[in-house]
Amino acid sequence: MGKILQAFADGELYVTEIVQKRTPERQKLIEKNLQLYNELNEKLNDDEQKLLQNLLDVISDENYYDTQNNFIRGYCLGALMTMEILSEQSSFLQP
Repeated sequence: MGKILQAFADGELYVTEIVQKRTPERQKLIEKNLQLYNELNEKLNDDEQKLLQNLLDVISDENYYDTQNNFIRGYCLGALMTMEILSEQSSFLQP
């Protein structure tokens, strides 16, 4: 895999910084997530809280790698689609 694509997937390549607004649906999920986390965290002792945090960290790390892989595969698929279209562009041009 190319270094530029890897840097782009890792968030190390900055083209233009864009602040993305959250959709109302996503904001509701974020709020529900925080509410459930706080409710559960209040019911746990210190050791259980550490265990929960470790679990969430591992889930987050796994999600990061899965998301990165999906991005790279999708980007490559888009590039292949572009190559296919460009290879057939002569069928749209007059001889």
